[in-house]
Amino acid sequence: MPDPIRLPSAFQTIDFLILTRYTIFKMEDISPMKRQRIITCRIPPLESVQCLDRYCAGRFTYLSQDEWRKEIIAGKVSLDGVVALDPATTLRGGEKLAWDGSGIVEPEVDAKISIHYEDEWLVAVNKPGNLPVHPAGRYFNHTLVALLEERYGRKVYPAHRIDRETSGVILLAFDGKSARCLCESLRRKEYLSLVHGDFPDGESRVDLPLGYDLEAAVRKKRKAWPGGTERAVTRFRKVLAAGDISLVRCFPETGRLHQIRAHLMASGYPIIGDKLYGRDENAFLDFVRHGFTEELQKRLILPRSALHAAGISFLHPFRKKEMRIRAPLPKMFTDFIRSRRAI
Repeated sequence: MPDPIRLPSAFQTIDFLILTRYTIFKMEDISPMKRQRIITCRIPPLESVQCLDRYCAGRFTYLSQDEWRKEIIAGKVSLDGVVALDPATTLRGGEKLAWDGSGIVEPEVDAKISIHYEDEWLVAVNKPGNLPVHPAGRYFNHTLVALLEERYGRKVYPAHRIDRETSGVILLAFDGKSARCLCESLRRKEYLSLVHGDFPDGESRVDLPLGYDLEAAVRKKRKAWPGGTERAVTRFRKVLAAGDISLVRCFPETGRLHQIRAHLMASGYPIIGDKLYGRDENAFLDFVRHGFTEELQKRLILPRSALHAAGISFLHPFRKKEMRIRAPLPKMFTDFIRSRRAI
């Protein structure tokens, strides 16, 4: 039997205040979803006229220009309410574009969701890695929101953000007002991350503003630096080291986009498997262009970003009770730690 991974007591058991069991369901447990996906946008002023297919490929990059030509010829794109069948239709700016994207093939996801708590106002879910929360890009039905709405037969509203490749606890409410109340009642979030290098012992605190990295090839990439425009603070505490990697607890004191990932990168301990904030700055673009190849896996070491939302505490906005929801360390983490200890 392999040696156990010894964690602080807060992570040794799954301890919930109200619910002591949890339910797991998979995508195949849910009836096929027939949701219509209509995307609309107002085309901004253009410096020069553009062909419709070229504009769509630049605006919605998850389909190639050839794929957009097929969508247009199939009658799925309209301009100002009129179906546009010619990919060479010229755009001057100001037109209202609508696209029926209901039928595009979505990437496979890990949909093994576990429900850790639910009541009439909210649900707490242990989200697997490689599952987006919101519809975006190619993802529409293959999202946490879509799966839960199919399960419950009603709308759900995430109370806070969690990235697609991040696993762990996320809270969702059954109406917008409850989601706002839930967001305001959050007390503390805790994450676990596997990082490159021997992280310093004891507790450290990174107080470094965030902003968009204007020098990065990827537009959405953020950067932690003194010139950032958004205050961001994260505390870190090493749990263990195994060879050339460390398991670190992360406590974000502010809730900025990509905060933990950018702070660890700026500290010199990037998250293992992170395609955007890891050691290889070209990994994300290579993934977008060629998918997750065998060569890319060797560079990244792990198939996804090793960041896990391990616990969250909040005051229930309606029952007025302190709630603590925790998610166990994923098998990917424990297997990797054992493999590094064996080297």
